[in-house]
Amino acid sequence: MNTNYNELRLLIKIATLYYSDGLKQADIAKLLNLSQSQVSRAISRCLKEGLVKISVVQPQNIFVDLEKQLQTKYGFTQAVIVDVPEEASNEQIRVAIGAAAAHYMQSTLQKDDLIGVSSWSETIRAMVDSMHPQTTKASGVVQILGGVGQNGNLQANMLTHSLARMLGSEAFLLPASGVDRSIEEKSRMMSSPEVAEVVAMFDDITVAVIGIGSMEPSTLLRNSGNYYNEEKASELLDRGAVGDICLHYYDQAGQPVLQETEDPVISMTLKQLRACPRVVALAGGSDKVEALRGGLLGGYIDVLITDRITAQKLV
Repeated sequence: MNTNYNELRLLIKIATLYYSDGLKQADIAKLLNLSQSQVSRAISRCLKEGLVKISVVQPQNIFVDLEKQLQTKYGFTQAVIVDVPEEASNEQIRVAIGAAAAHYMQSTLQKDDLIGVSSWSETIRAMVDSMHPQTTKASGVVQILGGVGQNGNLQANMLTHSLARMLGSEAFLLPASGVDRSIEEKSRMMSSPEVAEVVAMFDDITVAVIGIGSMEPSTLLRNSGNYYNEEKASELLDRGAVGDICLHYYDQAGQPVLQETEDPVISMTLKQLRACPRVVALAGGSDKVEALRGGLLGGYIDVLITDRITAQKLV
């Protein structure tokens, strides 16, 4: 540190006025007959030369270091980790993640964002339940996964409508089942004007909110009546599937296990998710660890909102 006594004295004085006494830079400049740029440079120099050290006090239930480890290990933009009890139930985990996701969406929503929602997820439903109407308006909320089963369209439509209402925007519903019985039926549905109009919006989505599915479907999905039959589920396992996003399955490295020509699902594709500016994934619990790892390695996730225990297992 090449600083003579008089320079050092002035630097310490400025730092004390700024950090200890809480004066603004303009007030310090006036008090000491300096320019504001001189004060600003002095404060920067104090930090650079170690005269001032800033430490952040991290409460026990805030996990900034763990978030950084997770981001570094998998190379994605942002992790948001919530605290849960050691023996937390799946419902407790969903509620905690949903509340954090609601805050994240409310804090980061930009005017005219086009939101895509994988609308068959209990965790996303918990997020919507925690949200409040926003003053910043989205340009629209797009259902990016067809309704599933006899009750699926109703459930998916309600969730999409609820999120759109919170974001003060129009809801664009995908009038198709999630898993079609054949590729031919999928092609027929995709060619209908109502479906084609919504599918065409997928490439314009700026924020996609997704759940992560494991190979053991949720009770909600299994009871829908439109999940893969046992034969197809067995084939997916044989091909190394560990999880899904929007019912598109991938292996441990995040690679799709079905080619587009054999995938009967109408939803935003894995390729489209990779290209989406921001994909926000909501998932937690020990049963989601392998599916999450594959999704992260596949490069489909930009923001992951999960629980502490799951995050520890991922790193």
